[in-house]
Amino acid sequence: METFYADGKEILLNSMLEIEDQNEVIHAYASLRIRQSDIIEVINGKGGRFRCRVEECTRKKLAVMPFEEVKTDSDYGDVKLTVAVSLLNKNSKMKLLAEKLTEIGIFELIPLISERTAFPKMKTDSLRSSMISALKQCGGSTDVVLSDTISFIELLGLKGFDRKFYADMNGIKLTENELKGKILAVVGPEGGLTENEKDQLSKNGFSALRLNKRVLRAETAAIITASRFLL
Repeated sequence: METFYADGKEILLNSMLEIEDQNEVIHAYASLRIRQSDIIEVINGKGGRFRCRVEECTRKKLAVMPFEEVKTDSDYGDVKLTVAVSLLNKNSKMKLLAEKLTEIGIFELIPLISERTAFPKMKTDSLRSSMISALKQCGGSTDVVLSDTISFIELLGLKGFDRKFYADMNGIKLTENELKGKILAVVGPEGGLTENEKDQLSKNGFSALRLNKRVLRAETAAIITASRFLL
């Protein structure tokens, strides 16, 4: 069943809902050829997923009638994982990573500028559309928070987490007790975090997390890191 995104809208049963995003409207009308009386699902990024009957679908308008709330267990309730990852060397890689982390089910993505970040001025606004597409495809209902890009110094000052980790070949393996709560995981750029950065992280309450015996690409490391916590 096709899924559409109603950005932040309140969805009420038996109350007409108009999806205003023109990309969604054109996709429904021209690409998927959605027609009146078709059944679709609509999410709002706030945890709601509803089965809806299409009342009108034209080039300019997509109006639906929600008639059933869909209960899912695709969102993680016992762990809220924030991944801070250094900006990659290509925007296309960053988009792909954002998609995959959304599919896995992280809570928040923080683009990071560390000492070895190759393209610190990369624009991250375009990641949003990729993350929405991934959310629709994977069966999720809650948006991943896309935060502003931060510096390494700002990263050290982040508060409110139960546990904090950074990816490192010489790190530890996770225990069952470390798979719950609010968690912050940091992944460095191509070339990894510097020894000075690792030292600062350790002094600020971060633990080194071992991912693999091999040297991984930054995007691979971020995906594996998320998978460690969201099983």
